Amino acid sequence: MALAGIAAAGAMAAGGVALWKFRPKDPIFEMRFCTDSPMLMAVIDVELVLSISVTNPNVAPIAYTSTTMDIFYHDTLLGQAKVDEGTQEADSTKILRVPAKLDGLQVTNHVKDLIKDVYKREMLLHSTVTICGAARVWKWRHKFEVHVDSDIKVDPIYLDVIEQENRVHMEMPLVAG
Repeated sequence: MALAGIAAAGAMAAGGVALWKFRPKDPIFEMRFCTDSPMLMAVIDVELVLSISVTNPNVAPIAYTSTTMDIFYHDTLLGQAKVDEGTQEADSTKILRVPAKLDGLQVTNHVKDLIKDVYKREMLLHSTVTICGAARVWKWRHKFEVHVDSDIKVDPIYLDVIEQENRVHMEMPLVAG
């Protein structure tokens, strides 16, 4: 009888460890701006490619739908980037190349701030994106939604990333879809 109790406790502990190991984890995002020419944002529109490193730390591969990332400067919508639909393997890192267009005229609303930022060689941008998708575990698809808020400090001349903080919040309903 005692042996059965020990075996049951061991099985429960192993089940708890397995649930902890395979629990859904938030993905990791890191952004790097790329552009071919220096930026004179107050004068022209800028088209560039954002390189975003995305890490899926989960044990299941994912598929996600297309979405749009909004990019703000002093609470003014500066531009958008289109994230195409795609997939990512389990426990992997992938670089997404996302085309973006920034509207130089929108920055003229904050020309004093822009001049200060150019002088300091630091400009703070904010971006938000919500990514919807599904993870396939065995025969079931589990829908998820990931909301990413990023504060990105960049060089306003070359758009090199100086520093960034990404806040990721994942929601996953308990019922498989």
